[in-house]
Amino acid sequence: MGIRGLTTFIQNRSHLYLEDYELHDTELVIDGNSIACQLYKWHASSNDCFGGDYDKFGKAINNFFEVLKQCNITPFVIFDGGYETRKVATIISRMKNKIKSANQLNPVTETSVSVFPIFLRKTFEHFVNQRGINKVRCDFEGDTDTANIARALGCPILSYDSDYFIFDTLYIPFPNFEMTVRRTKLQNIKTYKYINCKIYSVDKFLKSFDGLEKRSLPMLAVLLGNDYVKRGVFTMFYQNLKIQKCHGNQSDQQKRIKSLLIWLQNETIESALKKVLSRYKKVRRNNIMKKIQEAIKGYNSLDSKYLNYFDVIPILKDKSPKTDLDLSIVNNIHDEEEGSSSEEKEGYSSGEKEEINNDGSSSEEELVFEESSSEVDVPPKFLEKFRKCIYPPSFMDISVQNKYYCVPQIENNSLEQSTMISFDILSAIHKILTNSDDRPLLCIGRKGSEHVGKSQIPLCNIPVPSYNEIETLSKESKENLILDILDIDNTFCSCLKMFPQSWHIFLLTIHYYLKKTLAGWPIIYSLIMSKLLLSYIDKKVGFYRSSKIFNKRFASFTSNQKTESLNTDDIQTSLENISQNDSIGCLKAVITYFEMDDKLTRNYKAFDRNLVHSISQFQSCLLHIGHLNILLDFPYSDFYMPDLLNSTFVYNLTNNLNKRTNLDEYMKILLKDAPGVLYSFQCILDTLRSYIKIEMTQQIAIKKRKKKKRKAKLEEEFENIQFDSDEEVVFDPNNKFAVLGQS
Repeated sequence: MGIRGLTTFIQNRSHLYLEDYELHDTELVIDGNSIACQLYKWHASSNDCFGGDYDKFGKAINNFFEVLKQCNITPFVIFDGGYETRKVATIISRMKNKIKSANQLNPVTETSVSVFPIFLRKTFEHFVNQRGINKVRCDFEGDTDTANIARALGCPILSYDSDYFIFDTLYIPFPNFEMTVRRTKLQNIKTYKYINCKIYSVDKFLKSFDGLEKRSLPMLAVLLGNDYVKRGVFTMFYQNLKIQKCHGNQSDQQKRIKSLLIWLQNETIESALKKVLSRYKKVRRNNIMKKIQEAIKGYNSLDSKYLNYFDVIPILKDKSPKTDLDLSIVNNIHDEEEGSSSEEKEGYSSGEKEEINNDGSSSEEELVFEESSSEVDVPPKFLEKFRKCIYPPSFMDISVQNKYYCVPQIENNSLEQSTMISFDILSAIHKILTNSDDRPLLCIGRKGSEHVGKSQIPLCNIPVPSYNEIETLSKESKENLILDILDIDNTFCSCLKMFPQSWHIFLLTIHYYLKKTLAGWPIIYSLIMSKLLLSYIDKKVGFYRSSKIFNKRFASFTSNQKTESLNTDDIQTSLENISQNDSIGCLKAVITYFEMDDKLTRNYKAFDRNLVHSISQFQSCLLHIGHLNILLDFPYSDFYMPDLLNSTFVYNLTNNLNKRTNLDEYMKILLKDAPGVLYSFQCILDTLRSYIKIEMTQQIAIKKRKKKKRKAKLEEEFENIQFDSDEEVVFDPNNKFAVLGQS
């Protein structure tokens, strides 16, 4: 959820509220969504402006869990599920901010603006699934259940969410978690490895505010405002609150936090509620109290149905009734205040008056407080796969809300959002999940430059099975269904059989992407090279992304490969035969493409946003084809993004190849010291060209259009040039113009 300003308040006083802690030999509950973002932001060293470097992110994820393993820490990862309908206002607001950030992001602003790539959570979840790590996906928001599971297991939470300062559980904020392993140096005692960190407990926090009750902390969160209750609802209360001073140049929000804590020292939760409600007219009290109750309930819940998904015996703590809000008492408070004259004291300052509905609520509140049930009406087998992290969160949004929320990406905002390229796939997924032929799916995403709007995705017009019929289909039927949805001819199956299974979704995406865009060969060459490097070359050479470090390590490398042994028509064999020497030669030739070009960091105008838009479109195709494959129980093998895409590499190589007139000849020069890689690359391209005929027509169309535009522009320039009357001038589009003779 998130409580604005509370993390800053705690961190500024960390010496009072946080304790040094050695984390080892214990369970650890991990807020999956939060930690995925933090690992990417602080440990992946990715160039966000190109669309995401997933290989670096994969390495960061691996390092994180390796550190936990070395310290004998058993992780339990909790992921969020679908969006709650009462959180729609917050979703839209955050989406607007992300779109704005994506529009501002470029190589110059890279260090000050951050945009998470579309596969961020999918990559983290894939790693957790593949390694058999304890995990569960909540149906909706997971903060409450994450806290409850940590309490039940008697262990800390690792996250970076201010709500955990309110929950009665041990909490390690991620910035206070060292990603390194330490070892004790005690004499005559068995040593152990540990992670140094700082830990927060509610009890230590309360000691700094004598008289503040643990039960009152949820009231602090509600009054400050979170994703469900906006602080503006309590404007009248704040007008009567004594604002405390803070040391230093603190913001108004920091002053509010301190003021509320001082105020709550002398209040019980019941008396605090009474004073808050007394500031409002009778017609509004019932509505406001109802929302406060709902928000507080989330902080005071103690049970979690998701514990059943872990093979553990919970260490249940004392469920003292003091920690729960007695709703009947709150209702009595409401009854007492109904007849009080104090409600008439309420007034509105200039510019703050709201339009009040007949039921006493405001239009703003209705947007913020739209009700949401914790129970969902979906098939039991859907729920089981969803909670086991097989299905993505968007499946819940589609099934329950009939909505799809786009993840903002780096795009050219003068063009349509990149998700539109996948509408055919989303339409089919929606039809299978809902078995609906007449209700279109609503897509919530970018409209125009920086606005958020909704689009109706056209209904799927091809026959698809219902959700319950999926398990009755054969693997071949499911494969053919995917081809039908993608509008790819069944003959492409022959192409797929020539490749390892890990390539199949990638190749289907390339085919679909080429059908839906006017992309040329340069970006296809780059995508294939990215796949080769991350899936094969790295395995032979090691993980190198710095040309300085690589060249120092392999300074004495010389190529001695022979091409005679490379003659094979089998792509899989050619890939398996790539040698270490070959891999070193390849990486030596392309290592600089993994790095940001210094020219881009000095001049943002050199940044090709259209190219990044194309990379985003490809990622959208890959994501949604992957989702379709998941829904149909994996007729094609799944893929792992760190083995597939480094967007910095794809951008740089494509940008270079766009300048070349003969791509194949250039690739021969580039990979001259890696004949095995070159041979595999050529085999892959030749095979694709023989099956994907549409690309050549598109590329010719692009060239003709560019040539036509260039000629028209030069003719216009030519007409505007003034010449002496005795000159005979003939237009030459190749030389711009030429004076050929005298009249």
